[in-house]
Amino acid sequence: MNQYNQGYNQGYAAPGAYAGAGRMDFSAIMRQVYLWLAVGLLLGFGVALGLGQQLALGNPQVVSLVGNPIVLIGSIVLYLIVGFAFYPIVRRVSPAAGAVLYLVFTAIFGFMISTIFVVYSASSIWAAFLTTAGMFGVMALIGYTTKLDLSKLGTVFLMALVGLIIAMVVNFFLANPVLYWIVSIAGVVIFSGLTAYDTQWIKRQALAASSADADTAHRIALIGAFRLFLDFVNLFLSLLRIFGRGN
Repeated sequence: MNQYNQGYNQGYAAPGAYAGAGRMDFSAIMRQVYLWLAVGLLLGFGVALGLGQQLALGNPQVVSLVGNPIVLIGSIVLYLIVGFAFYPIVRRVSPAAGAVLYLVFTAIFGFMISTIFVVYSASSIWAAFLTTAGMFGVMALIGYTTKLDLSKLGTVFLMALVGLIIAMVVNFFLANPVLYWIVSIAGVVIFSGLTAYDTQWIKRQALAASSADADTAHRIALIGAFRLFLDFVNLFLSLLRIFGRGN
């Protein structure tokens, strides 16, 4: 679930690259980033919770839908397509269309993880979620306030992500418990660092966009929310694998 595409370490388009009226100041852009992040998390986890409760109750329609291999594979493929295409699409379409794409992406994520409410106990899920929220908040604050240039770590994070994905794929077939724990702990470290890195990236882009047109600012807010959403949910899933106790 890591859609950091080829534009990961690249800056956004130069201010004024899109037509539009009006301006948004830096504070307004940052508020929009976290507003969209909150909306995405509410939608994603809301969909997961709603479906998960129905799965736990044995709702036949929901069980057949979520358990259908064609639907599951289709949702994974769609999730990956939207995730990898998000940057180029949002740069070219209207902010409203970009917002719809973002919401579709978060809803698909919710559908894909709905089974965690059957696999894991409620206490494990809540523990992982609250820990994620705390760690995410601390790392975002560090990324926002630090004077260090975290952009130099972009290549390191990208390489670490590739290594993490490869290890996860390998362990899917090996089911090695030691590798399972290594992957889970590495995921926590990587996505904690990415939260700080992405927050600093968003801050810089928001400062640049404050002199651009409103459409550019809206696009940056959506891309910023998208990056932070990925950081949050992947951090959560890594922690859930560590905290997780089965039902």
